[in-house]
Amino acid sequence: MKPILLAFCCLLLTITAFAQTFPVQGKIVDATNGGVLPGAHVVLANKIDNTTIATISDDKGVFRFDAVQNGAYQLSVSFIGFQETRREVIVNGQAFDLGALQLSEGVELEEVQVTEKVLPVLQMGDTTQFNADAYKTLSDASAEDLVEKMPTVNLEDGKIQAQGEDVKQVLVDGKPFFGSDPTAALRNLPAEVIDKIQIFDQQSEQAQFTGFDDGEASKTINIITKQTMRNGTFGKIYAGYGYEDKYQAGGNINFFSGDQRISILGLSNNINQQNFSSEDLLGVVSSSGGGRRGGRGGGGRGGRGSNNGGNANDFLVSQQGGITNSNAFGLNFSDKWGEKIELSASYFFNTADNTTEQLVRQQFFDTEGIDEFYTEESYTNSINTNHRFSGRLNYEINPNNSLTWQPTLSWQGNEGAEDLLGQTLLNDNLLSQTDLGFNADLAALNLSNKLLWRHKFEKRRRTFSVNLNSGYAPKEGENFLFSESVFSSLSTDSTFLQQKSTLDLNSWNIAANVQYTEPIGQNSMLTFNYGASYQQEESDKETLDFDEGSQDYDVFNSSLSNLFSNDYYTQQLGTGYNYRKRDLSITTRASVQQANLIGEQTFPFDNTSKHTFTNILPLLRLRYKISQSESFNLSYRANTQLPSTEQLQEVLNNNNPLQLTIGNADLVQAFQHSINARYSKTNTEKSSVFFVLLRGNYTNNYLGQSTYLGAGGGNFPILDENNVAAGAQLTQTVNIDGYWNLRSLITYGFPLTFLKSNLNLDFSADYLKTPGLVNEALNYSNNTGYGIGITLSSNISEHVDFTISSRSKYSTVTNSLQTQSNTNYLNQNTRIKLGWVSGSGLVFRTDLNHQFYRGLSDDFDQNYLLWNMSVGKKFFESQRGEIALSVFDLLKQNNSLSRNITETYTEDQQTNTLQQYFMLSFKYDLRKFKTS
Repeated sequence: MKPILLAFCCLLLTITAFAQTFPVQGKIVDATNGGVLPGAHVVLANKIDNTTIATISDDKGVFRFDAVQNGAYQLSVSFIGFQETRREVIVNGQAFDLGALQLSEGVELEEVQVTEKVLPVLQMGDTTQFNADAYKTLSDASAEDLVEKMPTVNLEDGKIQAQGEDVKQVLVDGKPFFGSDPTAALRNLPAEVIDKIQIFDQQSEQAQFTGFDDGEASKTINIITKQTMRNGTFGKIYAGYGYEDKYQAGGNINFFSGDQRISILGLSNNINQQNFSSEDLLGVVSSSGGGRRGGRGGGGRGGRGSNNGGNANDFLVSQQGGITNSNAFGLNFSDKWGEKIELSASYFFNTADNTTEQLVRQQFFDTEGIDEFYTEESYTNSINTNHRFSGRLNYEINPNNSLTWQPTLSWQGNEGAEDLLGQTLLNDNLLSQTDLGFNADLAALNLSNKLLWRHKFEKRRRTFSVNLNSGYAPKEGENFLFSESVFSSLSTDSTFLQQKSTLDLNSWNIAANVQYTEPIGQNSMLTFNYGASYQQEESDKETLDFDEGSQDYDVFNSSLSNLFSNDYYTQQLGTGYNYRKRDLSITTRASVQQANLIGEQTFPFDNTSKHTFTNILPLLRLRYKISQSESFNLSYRANTQLPSTEQLQEVLNNNNPLQLTIGNADLVQAFQHSINARYSKTNTEKSSVFFVLLRGNYTNNYLGQSTYLGAGGGNFPILDENNVAAGAQLTQTVNIDGYWNLRSLITYGFPLTFLKSNLNLDFSADYLKTPGLVNEALNYSNNTGYGIGITLSSNISEHVDFTISSRSKYSTVTNSLQTQSNTNYLNQNTRIKLGWVSGSGLVFRTDLNHQFYRGLSDDFDQNYLLWNMSVGKKFFESQRGEIALSVFDLLKQNNSLSRNITETYTEDQQTNTLQQYFMLSFKYDLRKFKTS
């Protein structure tokens, strides 16, 4: 028996010994200057059975194989432009560290024959890096065409999204490109100059320096250009003319010379084309949320959504949808002067002349089952002009001190005119009606400065930094309103308004934050911070009625005029702890914030409101690098949201006599809890990406809407106090608890080798619970959505490129006040994009976009197919030139539909769109790179 037990124990020990694995790691550096080489290809081959495992060095040049069994191996390292190196590796019961492996230059790129499979993706801590060579596009494709093929990236309503979030900025080789405009880089840089695409959360300058997360991260794409294309000139020019005087002209040119880079772009067209972000196009318009309550966006007349009287956005006319004539010019510059100064700056100018025709239908909710609808037909013309400058100067004073200055300056002008017919219906019976004309002219200036001083002490990780911010944002403008309204179906009497309103709004702010970090041992740090801020806003709105006798606007209307100021002081004292050890990082922070909000109205009557808030604002972030290719992030943050001056200012806005709004001086700040969890895994051998996102927000004292319906009945003093006519609605911002916003996203991307293509799958679910008051009764609007997306993109060659994608979302909407108003609807968008270039230069491109809606209002429930096509011929050296004949909307079905869900109503919109046209165009791609 004993010999058997002894043999069994020996067998267990043998199995255990063979089952044990050990890490193998090292660092790849340049033999010439000792610089790290991120992205080097590292292969570990077993000498007995020739099995291999592979990885890529991270941003610090480090590579690691986590689980290697005992045995003899050969390690090979390759990097473009460097000689390959090999090392013998013997794993014998312990970890194996190769130290720094030096690669020497000397391989001529044209002599290299690539035989290894290109690894498409690499996880480097919190950064996901994609290899551009693994995603083939046509030779004249843009950066936007390239990134759309990558897992976790998609284009949504003209905006680029990555990992479930809007991309806030795109860097080029780590440097700003046209400020924070993501579209400028993606639509103006050619795909062929791109080596890698990195996606990560960019922290604030102060957080990057101290190593302590402050919760101010933004989703960022960094485009890494090919080393062989960092010295030269590249770009394109294009022009076209077509049926019914449709035209386009423009181009961009980039001068790259090492650290110095100059980019120039320009365009002019009347076919809704733009190579810059829509936020820049709309400027102050896009921030309004005006028009009507909830999701419409754009300026509007301030009816629903502005919820205030003195709002600058009341003076704007919406630019959403429609037909736009655009003119734009931009200049971007970056350089490094000596070893101490880095500078980047950009200037951008654009004008947009927009014409929009829109149909709107809203259904409201009420406890008594009132079936109240609002319908609207409008015609709008709006001209928006924008000048924008941004800069960044980084000065390394000495090894221990540095300064970073970031100034921005923008000016926006908006003028427009709108004709509108609106009706409020009760059970298909006319309750009220207005026919109005509205003209507006607004100008706004926005100046801000950020200055950061950073100091490193002799003791490693001991730092001190001071961050100063300031801003100045005046707005001024005027509008003219002429309306004829009827407020009872039983009366033919009309109410006429002919008014002029002027606005003078001034806002300025200053803030400072001081932070000190102190290391504790090898793996921990403490931080202490103090911050203070002051913000002041003053708004003066004056309304004048038209006098028939003098034929001028000279009758002062005190009930629609207001003089209001708002002062907001904050002080914040906090501390934090950070622990880092190899693959684990934990940051905890907590601040005590005291805020004082003082609102003072001096006209038409004196009223002062004072509020003091004391809050504890915690922050927690955990980052765990599970393996070289697998990571997990968890974060929690609490923050406050201040009501704006417009929301506080108690002056009636009657720009739409059927849908009135007024401010609320009793508002307090909202308090929001946010949690975010992300898991990411890349498999370099299978070339796959797996990503999971879970995100949630809960808000106390949410800044919601209280609406009094025109047919709601009841005795509400606020209606009498503001002389609201029967049949008109009044909306006011109020604080309400119970706002929830939850979202989940799962993405999986992998290659289909038999098709030479990549397949990306994504699944999403979201839940939005929005509280609101209808005739002072609480309503919860619950919007639940389930989505699925699939994208199949080719990876064949630069002569054939296709992308097939389909995204479907099914939504259910329930309301606590009226279950009869519950609804569900389906939206599906399917796109087929194909490009083919023959060896002789013949070009064929087609783009089919099918929109399917089910569940909207009867007048809006439609399906349509937008089909664009072009044929052309390439010529000149390297086929850089192309002449093409294209057709837009071949089937004449183009349309624009949308649905918005709010806490008090459901809204369907239909907007005019660009219709069919033919165009003959020419373009030339400029490429001239230095070979040495």
